[in-house]
Amino acid sequence: MGAAARSSTGETASPVRELVVPDPSSSVRWHQHDWPHPLARWHHHPEVEVHLVRESSGTMMIGDHVGPFGPGNLCLIGSFLPHNWISHLEDDEPVRNRDVVLQLDQDRFFAAAEKLPELESLRPLLDDAARGIEFGGRSAEDGAAALEAVQGTFGLRRLAAVTELLSVLAESPESDRHYLDSHGGSYRLDVEETELFNRALNYITDHLADRMLLRDVADEVALSRDAFSRLFSKATGVGFSRTVSRMRVTEASRLLRTTRLPVAEICYRVGFTNLSNFNRQFRAATGTTPSCYRRLNQH
Repeated sequence: MGAAARSSTGETASPVRELVVPDPSSSVRWHQHDWPHPLARWHHHPEVEVHLVRESSGTMMIGDHVGPFGPGNLCLIGSFLPHNWISHLEDDEPVRNRDVVLQLDQDRFFAAAEKLPELESLRPLLDDAARGIEFGGRSAEDGAAALEAVQGTFGLRRLAAVTELLSVLAESPESDRHYLDSHGGSYRLDVEETELFNRALNYITDHLADRMLLRDVADEVALSRDAFSRLFSKATGVGFSRTVSRMRVTEASRLLRTTRLPVAEICYRVGFTNLSNFNRQFRAATGTTPSCYRRLNQH
């Protein structure tokens, strides 16, 4: 499955900066969408986003972070911090209502805090969102329930539901927070760059098991090697080779958790060419060996 959603005609959805259409009757926008979907791609927007994955597992990309996600994944994404969740599926069946999303304009909340000082307690949370936060433990469970509870609310009841959600996240202990991006959201791709990067991600995801050279992907998106290298560094902060390695390790961790395939077979299935390099890259990314990771995480 490619990183960018595809339309019924097989064309890749136009990956411009997402335009969040405001709800004139609400200070936030709550919605849900399937995978694949035109919104399910590498993109960014000025609004802060609370994002929940209900079903499926795969690769999460937040700024320069690449890692696994599964059902119940709850993240807070800051303004202009690029993000994408790529589901890895055994078939082509769509995942209905995979994502639940709440988007808010943090400037409106900060302006409101000047009149309603109780809202000032949200400022540290929204400041931290610049790096992206993945919540765990009880905070993830309570946050997911609070996000779901916003659905179908209106007026003061919606405001109360959103306040409850943000309170849960703001009061979450540090032990339930995993900060994702190391740059604080300092990424800005224009429309053309975003389109090219999504096409590259699409190609990499579809060919992860193949021999992957920078020049091959650069040719796929019709860029010179130097221009493609600059694009990848600008988009991810870590460059092409490290991003591909992280994506391979993330897919390997999913297979280790969800299948009984031998470690050697997983190594080659995700694109590594020898076991020693696979073990080295896996340990560098996860802190443990593939075999130990399986013992600790297999369902």
